[in-house]
Amino acid sequence: MRRLFFTLMLLGSISTLFAQDKGHNIEFNIEGCKTGNVVLAYYYGNKQYIKDSTKVDNSGKFVFKNDEALDQGIYIVVLPPDNKYFEVIIDGDQQFSMNTKYDTPVKSMTVTGNEENARFYTYLQFLNGQKKKSEPLSAQIKELEAADSLGFRDSPEFKKIQVKLTDIDQEVKDYKNKFITDFPQALMSKVFLASKDPEVPDPPVAEDGTIDSTFTWRYFKNHYWDNVDFSDDRIIRTPVFHSKLERFMTKTIYQIPDSVIKEATLLVDKTLKSKELFKYTVFWITSYFETSKQMGMDAVFVHMAQNYYVTGQAFWADSTTVAKIGERAQKLSYSLIGNVAPNLIMNDTAGKIQILHAIPADYTIAYFWDPTCGHCKKVTPKVKEFYDKFKDELSVEVYGVNTNAKEHDEWIKYINENTLDWINVEDPEQKTAYKYLYDIYSTPVIYLLDKDKKMIAKRIGAEDLENFIRHHKKKSS
Repeated sequence: MRRLFFTLMLLGSISTLFAQDKGHNIEFNIEGCKTGNVVLAYYYGNKQYIKDSTKVDNSGKFVFKNDEALDQGIYIVVLPPDNKYFEVIIDGDQQFSMNTKYDTPVKSMTVTGNEENARFYTYLQFLNGQKKKSEPLSAQIKELEAADSLGFRDSPEFKKIQVKLTDIDQEVKDYKNKFITDFPQALMSKVFLASKDPEVPDPPVAEDGTIDSTFTWRYFKNHYWDNVDFSDDRIIRTPVFHSKLERFMTKTIYQIPDSVIKEATLLVDKTLKSKELFKYTVFWITSYFETSKQMGMDAVFVHMAQNYYVTGQAFWADSTTVAKIGERAQKLSYSLIGNVAPNLIMNDTAGKIQILHAIPADYTIAYFWDPTCGHCKKVTPKVKEFYDKFKDELSVEVYGVNTNAKEHDEWIKYINENTLDWINVEDPEQKTAYKYLYDIYSTPVIYLLDKDKKMIAKRIGAEDLENFIRHHKKKSS
């Protein structure tokens, strides 16, 4: 039996699309189970949430009962004292019983009054049988590898074992396919289908004999969601949907903001038939890309926030949450990679006006720093070193903004002591709103602008400036 290590949390409102009027009454008899609290939880996305709890009596019996029906999906019964668990399918028939043994829950499971769970455990028992058949074969492969780590894959013995393992795997595939055919509306069928990857055909060969190297990826991407029933809320209460969603959004598609935004929009459109899938997909994509560490991906967050939250489609979020998300998106929208940087007009140390957009250099470093900041004192010398070395060769200028106007004298002192002979400016009255426009909440922060003052990099280290500029010059040439 598997062990459960997760944080059980309470979840807010969940769709009751599949709710039944007669409520639920599910009886359990677990031979060998100790007394204590037993928990009924359910999958939702990549987490599990508590739905109910009760007591196990001295004979291992307990009941989950309520006049309200359970939302359909895969649930987990967590047993005392070690949080061991087994799974239960909740479908439209919620009046049934399950009997098993604590030490062998799958092998010993019998179900009365629910065909879905009976079929589920017949399948799990079949899987256990397949596992027993494959384990000695896998052990034989390890023995072959230990004897000849380099050449064992070419041996006749290895090839024979591989054929047997392939046959075992095919038997599992055949079992699933027959199940899908026999019970197309069963939750297990929906899970089996959603778990399938698209079968990619051989790429077509052009008349000149060439093969499109991108065909396999494009076909896989374009058919990735073919087997998912986006009209079925139940799929969100299984472990399948989240892992498929995360894999698609982070590994299958190109991690370029425009590409991610395009695919996210197409995916959300697919979920419109299911409130729960729509809710989870929009929420997860928005949340994930808000905190992405990959530069430029905040554009995805801005897109999701402005197109689904601000427009009132995020029915699960209250007005306060929507307002905060909308405000954050609006703020970030000014500093997205590819946008023209907001113009800054500030006075330098001599009181002369310096206009960011008027700087004639091919590359401008907008450097926001505080003369009293410990981290700034480590980074500023690196920026200075880069500037002295490459200002002429790479046509670079620095527009250095003092973010701590209260330390004006310290700023002047640091500039003089360290010979910061770039453009040094400050805006003590915050007339330019630069902290808002450039999302400055800590220092130091480096933005890199091209000759047209478009943002090509942000929040990068001083040590990365040369590579970014050289790469950009090569790409632009």
